Amino acid sequence: MIKIKNLVKKYPVVNPNKSLKQRVKETLKLEKKSLLTALDDVSFDVKKGEIFGVLGPNGAGKTTLLKVLAGFLLPERGTVSVNGFDIIRERHEVRTSCNFLRAGGWVIFDYKFKISTMLKYWGVFLGLPLSEAEERINYTLEKVGLLDKKDDYVENLSYGMRQKLNLARCLMTHRPVYLMDEPTTNIDPYSADFIRRFIQTELRREGATTVLATHNLWEAEQVCDRVAILMGGKILTIGTPDDIIRKYALDTAVIQIKPITDDIRKKIKALGFVGNVVPESDLVMVYGKDLPKNIHKILEVCYESKTKITYLDIKKPSLNEVFIQLMRDKNEQ
Repeated sequence: MIKIKNLVKKYPVVNPNKSLKQRVKETLKLEKKSLLTALDDVSFDVKKGEIFGVLGPNGAGKTTLLKVLAGFLLPERGTVSVNGFDIIRERHEVRTSCNFLRAGGWVIFDYKFKISTMLKYWGVFLGLPLSEAEERINYTLEKVGLLDKKDDYVENLSYGMRQKLNLARCLMTHRPVYLMDEPTTNIDPYSADFIRRFIQTELRREGATTVLATHNLWEAEQVCDRVAILMGGKILTIGTPDDIIRKYALDTAVIQIKPITDDIRKKIKALGFVGNVVPESDLVMVYGKDLPKNIHKILEVCYESKTKITYLDIKKPSLNEVFIQLMRDKNEQ
């Protein structure tokens, strides 16, 4: 559905301290502009019907990537196809294949219009005949839970309701690809949960392909089939949330052993699946791979040493922990 290969996107660096002479030279192409690389050799595919997450800190290139996929920006290098259409040669077809939903996207609405009038306008603007646009208003508002607000004015809606209205705008036309740029940012937990469930149920039921850009790692872990972690315009890793967690993170077992000795700690650390053993007060923190599957081996060490385990808890790592560690590793390079 979406194929990206060796994508590069650059922006001119704005320097307010440049002299008029330098700016004239750049305008006349007598001097090269300073460029910032927003996307650097990005490659990945998104399957039809998949919910694909693009994760990264602010400035990682997430929004730029979505704008390229929507046909709003053209790349300097690389190839991109969306719904079988080339981003450069068939830009119009790409743009009519995508619905774009962004945080704060409701600013495009006229606050003095009724909700029904606003959706009718957007339906016609997006290419629907007037009669069809009018027919779809009730359908879309019911889908997003705003049917009872049909005759209210946009200015009377809460922030979360406005984002639901923005989702209704997207639903006015049936398109196979949804590009969502941090759609749950700055809205209340209930509205955010509604949008997540809508992506997981309604859009999946329609067979839509969704690319979700977010820095909410919990959200990505709950919603996405696969994710790509982006930093500084480069892809650090791609995979399912579980695969990435298994690849980069260790499980943690919190164990209270009585009595605890250095000999027991050494024996536990010598087990092949254990990465580290850290004493903490009267507890032992054991870090290792697949601890739920291998915990019996730790219990055997304790049993053979004639010690008693009075507390045991195994904590699975989260995508958030992996993300933070990858960011730290990248910054230390």
